[in-house]
Amino acid sequence: MKRPLPGITLPAALFLVLALAAACASSNVLSVRYELAPRTEAPAGRTVTIAFTDERKTDAFLTPSARNELEGFTGVFALTVAPAGKSGELKGAFPLDALFRELLRHRLESAGVGVAPAGAPAAAEIQLVLNEFQLDFGDRKWSSAVAYRVQLVKAGSVRSQQLVSGSAERVFLTGRREADRVVGELLSDAINKLDVPLLFTQAGL
Repeated sequence: MKRPLPGITLPAALFLVLALAAACASSNVLSVRYELAPRTEAPAGRTVTIAFTDERKTDAFLTPSARNELEGFTGVFALTVAPAGKSGELKGAFPLDALFRELLRHRLESAGVGVAPAGAPAAAEIQLVLNEFQLDFGDRKWSSAVAYRVQLVKAGSVRSQQLVSGSAERVFLTGRREADRVVGELLSDAINKLDVPLLFTQAGL
């Protein structure tokens, strides 16, 4: 059993876990399960930093009909990451920009790329530019769509890039649980479409 963090008693640690679990189960937070693709390998020894830019035409993740179904949603996503063939681990609760940075970090690391903090020395910067991300509800089903591009930038120049988009639907069966699932399935598929080794190869790194 893991020891509680220094300065936090076991009852307090247990309370924090239960509080986060309760938040994830409420309509205030959307639970996203990211299933990692099987491990691939990018060129060895590469370390990058991550940047995120939001270029969506609207910053509203929920359409009006979806917001009616998810009343109280605060724009926070509880992220669980599940490596291939393993059970998932709750990583924390993130606003949208931090969610995509965290998803990209796990995708890069699963491809053998090291990720350094912003401003640290690195071989390049990986920029994720979000063009679309929305959840809709209608005709008794949830539908979600995402579109983004990833750019490898070195010395201020874009050396390579990939465009990725995807969509997913789920029939409304058990309320908001299907909303959680459709977003998790969408992001798992869309983030795993990123071909990390090709991104480096095309950049000549």
